Amino acid sequence: MASEKPANPKSFKIYRWNPDAPTEKPRMQEYKLDLGQTGPMVLDALIKIKNEVDSTLTFRRSCREGICGSCAMNIDGKNTLACITHIPKDQPTKDVLIYPLPHMFVVKDLVPDMNYFYKQYA
Repeated sequence: MASEKPANPKSFKIYRWNPDAPTEKPRMQEYKLDLGQTGPMVLDALIKIKNEVDSTLTFRRSCREGICGSCAMNIDGKNTLACITHIPKDQPTKDVLIYPLPHMFVVKDLVPDMNYFYKQYA
């Protein structure tokens, strides 16, 4: 009889804002995942949440290799890419805090408005 892996819970608190509900203020929403059931990166956790827990969660992703920058966000106070950021396991009770990039307008949830960024290169 094979023994099952014990549950390894981790809490993710994610910034949520929906422009289709303008009277609602931005909020942090908590999601709990078993780290034994997801990949090692923050992007893996976001994809699992979107696919299996809350399909309304919105974020950008593309290459999953740290090249394109589309999954850039603020994770635990650091601006970084979700695809190359490991889910911290050294503090199992500490929540992972995920926000959109600071100092940018938010389109929805974790998606920043990149128009001004791209205009710099025109």
